[in-house]
Amino acid sequence: MNVVITGANGFIGSWLIKELIKEKKHMIYALVRKGSNRSTLPISKQLFVLEVDYADTCQLENICKDKDIIIHLIGQMGQFGVTEKTYYQVNVELTKLLLEVSEKAGIKQFIFCSTPGVQGFGHRLAKEEEAYAPRNKYEETKVLAEQCIKTFCEKSTVTYTIIRPDFVYGPGDSRRVKMYRSIQRKRFVLTTNGKSYLHPTYISDVTQGFIKAIGNLQASNQIFNISAAKDVMASEYLKTIADNVGSQLIHINIGYKLSCFLAGFVETVCKKLMKKEAFISKNKIDFLALDHSTSNEKAISLLGYNPQVSLQDGMKRTIQWCKDNELMD
Repeated sequence: MNVVITGANGFIGSWLIKELIKEKKHMIYALVRKGSNRSTLPISKQLFVLEVDYADTCQLENICKDKDIIIHLIGQMGQFGVTEKTYYQVNVELTKLLLEVSEKAGIKQFIFCSTPGVQGFGHRLAKEEEAYAPRNKYEETKVLAEQCIKTFCEKSTVTYTIIRPDFVYGPGDSRRVKMYRSIQRKRFVLTTNGKSYLHPTYISDVTQGFIKAIGNLQASNQIFNISAAKDVMASEYLKTIADNVGSQLIHINIGYKLSCFLAGFVETVCKKLMKKEAFISKNKIDFLALDHSTSNEKAISLLGYNPQVSLQDGMKRTIQWCKDNELMD
């Protein structure tokens, strides 16, 4: 099949392309913005790297013409200083544009990378059908994108598949290196009970989920959680990191309410007086204090998804990558 991938040089995109090349079934058209880093992309006769301006609809239509599938991975993640307008433009408007382009170009399947965060926190092994409950602008705009996709495809020849990869990690993901270093240097403190459940999922299991959905009739107009074989408590997750960086987890349980109060105070001071991101926030407290794991039963049943990598093995590979790239002591 002819597969177009947006955000191709990102963490998930670069891993997905490498796995697709191994399949030897697809011609891959990787879309990258002008001036973006392409070092993560492999060299292959199956891969065409195309520089694209996402404001140029004609260019996008020409690229997508005679292609079968588009995998839309671009998303504005939640981070300090991002405006509401940017979240909306990237997560919603660009998705709408690519849906329209897909229909005009004859794309058969639109695969969208969403997030389990659209259902909020407070759930363990949440199923895809549970209600939306976004907590921030990133998640709110992902909800809007999912709704736009479902509404558009009801009246279109394009079918959709929405993938919600859960808490993705692995070699190549630099977002969490700061936390790994903090645990290694014993500067990280778990201040809640550590008994909440989360669902770290190794990158190769995530890419497997996307690949299983490609051209799969069982994936037509469906939403799938893609997550590891089992969820784990926050304390186990953090201890696994500590074990792999040769350190110990510092755990001082002061309770959820006090943790949130102190985090809120620090966050306010940093944001209003220092104009920078705080080292702690209520969102970070919630991430480790509230359940947020997902059921992957639907993906296993309909797609034949089969998560392979345990937290222990995945974290070992991840920390080794950090060390090999001199990102840690």
